[in-house]
Amino acid sequence: DTLMIWLLFLLAPPLLALYNPLPHVGVPPFRVRISPDVKRPVFGRLVVFLAVSNDTEPRTQCSDGHGTAQIFAVDVDHVPPGGYVDVENSVRGYPRGSLVDVQDMEVYIQAEIRPYEVYNRGDGVNLTLPTSCVNPDGGNDGEYPSPIGTIYTSVIYAKLTLNNTIELEANMEVVPTHSPGCSGEGNDTKWIKTVRVNSSRLSKFWGRDMVLEACVLLPYGFYDYTHARYPTVIAHGHYSVIFAPGGGFRPEPPKPDARGYEKIAQTYDHYLYTNWTSSDSIFKHSRMLVVTINHPVPFFDDSYAVNSANVGPYGDAIMLDLLPVVEKRFRGIGEGWARGLFGGSTGGWEAIAAQVFYPTEFNGVYAACPDPVSFTSYTTVNIYEERNAYYYDAPFKKTPRPSTRDAYSGTIVAPGSSNVTFGHPYGQTQATMEESNYRELILGPRSRSCGQFDIWEAVFSPRGQDGYPQRIWDKSTGEINKTTAEYWRDNYDLLHILKRDWKKLGPLLVGKIHLFVGGSDTFFLNNAVMDMQDYLESTTEPYYNGSVVIGTHDGRGFEHCFNGYAPDGTVLPNGITRNLYLQKFIPAMSKRFLDSAPPNANLIWASY
Repeated sequence: DTLMIWLLFLLAPPLLALYNPLPHVGVPPFRVRISPDVKRPVFGRLVVFLAVSNDTEPRTQCSDGHGTAQIFAVDVDHVPPGGYVDVENSVRGYPRGSLVDVQDMEVYIQAEIRPYEVYNRGDGVNLTLPTSCVNPDGGNDGEYPSPIGTIYTSVIYAKLTLNNTIELEANMEVVPTHSPGCSGEGNDTKWIKTVRVNSSRLSKFWGRDMVLEACVLLPYGFYDYTHARYPTVIAHGHYSVIFAPGGGFRPEPPKPDARGYEKIAQTYDHYLYTNWTSSDSIFKHSRMLVVTINHPVPFFDDSYAVNSANVGPYGDAIMLDLLPVVEKRFRGIGEGWARGLFGGSTGGWEAIAAQVFYPTEFNGVYAACPDPVSFTSYTTVNIYEERNAYYYDAPFKKTPRPSTRDAYSGTIVAPGSSNVTFGHPYGQTQATMEESNYRELILGPRSRSCGQFDIWEAVFSPRGQDGYPQRIWDKSTGEINKTTAEYWRDNYDLLHILKRDWKKLGPLLVGKIHLFVGGSDTFFLNNAVMDMQDYLESTTEPYYNGSVVIGTHDGRGFEHCFNGYAPDGTVLPNGITRNLYLQKFIPAMSKRFLDSAPPNANLIWASY
């Protein structure tokens, strides 16, 4: 009976008509010509964007949100300058699956081609992947990027029909810009330094030179206390051209004409600068090196800082190739008792993973709104016990799973104001799991969208038979691959690993784990954190002796990315606390390090 019910579920038609494009008929709705000025054959993913607004370019408007642009996409294989690519009416799209669904609409239209290249990896696999998932001015923060080498068209306004071809010319290109560097000023400064290391182990894996970059914030007194050696704190997170550990480091006061949240951010960035460079501030007796790391990969703007079959040995590369160079160059103590970790979202997961996978090399992690730390709650899916990632298991219903919701406590800045306040409680669905994954499938099949679910798949999965990451579920139907799920569980499910290995890991992690998440996290990341909380609070022999904070205010759950309350315990909107990572976590780490310091340790860093 159970089998029959499940077969009925699988055979039921989808609620969304996303996956049934028309067969090829009529003339191609779009033709994109490659300008002769491009000077090279074009190889990559062509995406045509349709938008109802041109307030920003249509190519910037594809998202999981309700206001997303419509897209259609095809691969482009070495089309010469002067040639063209037809987008047929049989091509699938997002969020509407067929061009028939948008005919007769009057829209703004733009196309771009994000470049691919072939990677001849050291493991013997040759893959066609994005040249980059990083925008010229920084990372993509989980959004679709337009990296250097992307060519694109101007915007036109037209009515869509199945009987006419709309022609566009790709005659513009995303080119390199002058990098502001880690300091934001083009060169290293007294306070912020850059370290670049060619990693032999990453270069061997990828079959080309691979560089790790660190931005290093030096402590107050670094040049005066020349015999001091300092603890190292790694601030994990997305790729960022400038040093941005959670907020920024701004020597200048806010610009006089800054308004709204721009003024707020600049105010707190300057606040960090004045605190950090002061002899008498919250950082007194807590002088440390703070390090952010750039490690983009062809799947995303960030590697997730672990060893992976598809992404490479980034965990070992950071620990063995990069960190020793940073600590040697800037007088780091270079011992596990004097290293800490923090981060939010992607960086939160990386920070916990580093603490778990290298338990003696770090002495504490403060992780905010981490990506799923347990795959029993992989956002809204239990990949082990449930069959489908897009719909809840049920005998008769077919209820879509949400992937994103709007903010319960919604940080807002009123127009013309520089005050951050709490919004109103809603928590309504913004996107379903099916929509979020189908968007990625259209932007880049084979885990090549540079999107969030695709990078998780690339990091956590074994290598598939075709060389690309093995699917955790069928991207079109949502059917979960239980073999892949078992691999994820054994290698990257942090809660499972803690449970499995607590007898060995527990004594090494006592007092080190501190987690924060909003009670109504936008991406449902609170579910996995609460799963981990339940286990950690149940531990004995030893008890974990850390902390887990589920963020609420006035009965409302905080949205993404809650990182705890203000240093004095005040409840503030995320728009404020997101700028206070160092002020909140560095003093706490200082106490931990001092309590753990071996006899005769160099503690000058804590003396001033």
